Amino acid sequence: MAYTEIGKLMDKWVNDPNFRKDLKKDPETAVLKMGVHLNKEEMETLKQVDWNCSDEELGTRLSKFFS
Repeated sequence: MAYTEIGKLMDKWVNDPNFRKDLKKDPETAVLKMGVHLNKEEMETLKQVDWNCSDEELGTRLSKFFS
């Protein structure tokens, strides 16, 4: 994934609590709805995130996932 796409995803995560809720509920739909394009492997990785963590922990894990 291009770093611009990662930046969009992370910016939305940090600044939009509704996006965080949507991402926790249905990651694929939330990402597609915001217009970020992930390849199949990246989407599968995102779906494997443990969404029971705090928002802060999830932000850290997501940034490591896609770095």
